[in-house]
This record gives sequence, C-alpha cells and structure tokens, in this order.
Amino acid sequence: MDTCRHTIIQNSTVMKKTILFIAFALMTMSGIFAQKQTGGEKNLEVAFAPLGGNPVSMSGIRLRIFNSEASAIRIGIFLGGQTSKDVTMQAEESGDPDQPEIYTTNKSMDISIRPGYEMHFAGTDRLSPYVGAELALTLHSESVEEEMWAVINGDGDTGVATTTTKDGSTTFGLNLLAGTDFYFADNIYLGAELGFGFQTTSNRDTEVEIAGIDDAENPDPMLNGSSSAWGPNVQGTLRLGWLFN
Repeated sequence: MDTCRHTIIQNSTVMKKTILFIAFALMTMSGIFAQKQTGGEKNLEVAFAPLGGNPVSMSGIRLRIFNSEASAIRIGIFLGGQTSKDVTMQAEESGDPDQPEIYTTNKSMDISIRPGYEMHFAGTDRLSPYVGAELALTLHSESVEEEMWAVINGDGDTGVATTTTKDGSTTFGLNLLAGTDFYFADNIYLGAELGFGFQTTSNRDTEVEIAGIDDAENPDPMLNGSSSAWGPNVQGTLRLGWLFN
C-alpha cells in the first residue's frame, strides 16, 4: 500500500511538472512576436515558485521604472505578519473553578525594502539581460505572550498573569545582480535572477514583561549578538512581470 501511494505521489508530481512545461512552451510559441521594454514604461512583478510545494506564495512585490530601454530604477517591498493563539490550559484544569482557558499567543511581523538600479543589454527582441545592484533593509519583530494561572497578590488571590517576551532583528545588505527577462507576450515576461552580496544582522535585545502580578519585577533584557555573511545567492523563484505606461 505504501509503495502504491508513493508511486501515485510521484506520478502526480511528474504530471504537474509536465503540464507546467507544456503551458510554458505554448506561451513561448504564441509570443513569437512579443516585444520588450522601449523606455518610459513602469513594471510590476511578483515572484513565485511554479514547481515548489506552495507555487502561489509571494515573496513581495517589485516596481521598476524604465528611464530608457537600457536602464531602470527598481524597488522591492514586502510586508507580512502572522498571529497564532493556542489554548495551553483548559478551563478548570488546575482544579480552581474560577480558572478560565489559558492561552499562548505568538505574533511576528516582517518589513523589507529593497531599492536598486539595473542596466539592460541589447539581447534580442524578447530577451532583456541585465546587471545591477540593490540595497536591502529588513526589519523583523516577534513576541510570545504566555498566560498563566497564578497567585497575583499577597492576599493569596489567584488570577491570570501574563509573561510577554519580545525580540527581533534588523538586517542590512548589498547585492550585485545579474538576471534576464524573457517576454513571452507583449509587455509580459518571466524572469530569473542571481547575485553576489553581503548582509549583516543585528539582533534586538530580548525583553520580558510580567503583567497581572502585584509587585512583579521585569528581568533585565537579555543581550543578543549580531551576524554577517557574504557570498553568491540565487532566487529560487521565477518573476512574472507586466509593463504598463
């Protein structure tokens, strides 16, 4: 049974890849006379992974403004966050009839801004290779709010107390880029990009805040360090873009 299921999954994966390949080939054949930018256009694009496990996920939106056929200003933007709330103790689980449900809440948010510049080469009527550079600034924040059923004052009263842990990071980077855009229809293209870059990350100090308990003292912040890295990098996605005036 496991062998049969594995074979079905493999066949399904191969079929999806084959369908995507055929669709791409048909788009290519239908765009024999497709044209690329001539200068003065604007360009919106998204990145996606057609052969990945989550093909419709997006890693941000990029805007390009073509000063001429051979040069463009670009800026990439990403804004995203996530919140999850889980029950960590059921009502009255502690044996106290007054105890409500106890929760743990996780929150995170990411903001990324990537301004840059591109120089495009002649290529062909449908192919636009380019080189360029971009700066990258990413802000990450996260918090974990943990509720607990505890003695909250000197009189022995019980209630819900909360411990909130906050941290995050700031990342700055510089990338040298090389890529290409392939126009399979007028003003519509698929692109790929790779680069070589440097980035440094500074981690925010971890802060813990205690609320709901009389005379509770917050611990001192926990100092965190930093890291840096450099080397080649490849975007594991395709870029789908649209030109407009």
